[in-house]
Amino acid sequence: MKNIVIAALACLLCACGPKGYTSYSWEYHELDSRYDGGDNSAVQEAIAAYDSLMIPLQEVVCYSNDVYAKESPESGLSNYSVDAVKSFAEKYSKGPIDVALINFGGIRTELPKGAVRVYDIFSIFPFNNYLTILDVKGSTLKKIFERMANKHKMEALSGVRMKIDGDRITECTVGGRKLDANRIYKVATIDFLVTGGDGIDWGDGIIARNDTGILLRDVIISEMKEVMAAGKTLDLAKDGRIVMTNTGRK
Repeated sequence: MKNIVIAALACLLCACGPKGYTSYSWEYHELDSRYDGGDNSAVQEAIAAYDSLMIPLQEVVCYSNDVYAKESPESGLSNYSVDAVKSFAEKYSKGPIDVALINFGGIRTELPKGAVRVYDIFSIFPFNNYLTILDVKGSTLKKIFERMANKHKMEALSGVRMKIDGDRITECTVGGRKLDANRIYKVATIDFLVTGGDGIDWGDGIIARNDTGILLRDVIISEMKEVMAAGKTLDLAKDGRIVMTNTGRK
């Protein structure tokens, strides 16, 4: 249990931004079975000082039917995560979102089976990435998707279905319709990608930008709580939204 608490505390501290901190220092202490007996008062006092901070991290936000890991070009975990972004953004903006996009690199570990707690979401989404809603030229989305296909490196997408043969897109639909280069699309993503993270280049294609100030992990937690409130559990799966052939991947 102590190891879990320490891990959760480390996650919480890493999630804090630099504001309010002018300097810091640390010492290395090996944690092993010697501390399980509770006879090390210094360690016990250090842990006890943060007990109140651990309580929110232990809150159960939903239940998962299995262990789910990310997998490219799509997986149950990545699909659920980016679909949750799309769903939340639609409620936030009180209107439809055409496309949601998050990066695979931001999904850091697997979703556990059984009770999913707040600290699990901190582990999966440890970075302070914020939900951003954009109006984007269809021609820009087309270029972004083509660049992904050319690199054989797809990011997590919602609202999009795509078939890729080699490094060429043979089919691409948004909302069930062929991607229209002349249309303006509503896109939900994260600020990290808007500013060029993971090589996403928007060029002059962003027509409008709304930085919500809402953390990605809070988006996921909110959507998971809705699943639990509806009496459901997470049963995640691929759905064939991205199909890649002749690229060494399936």
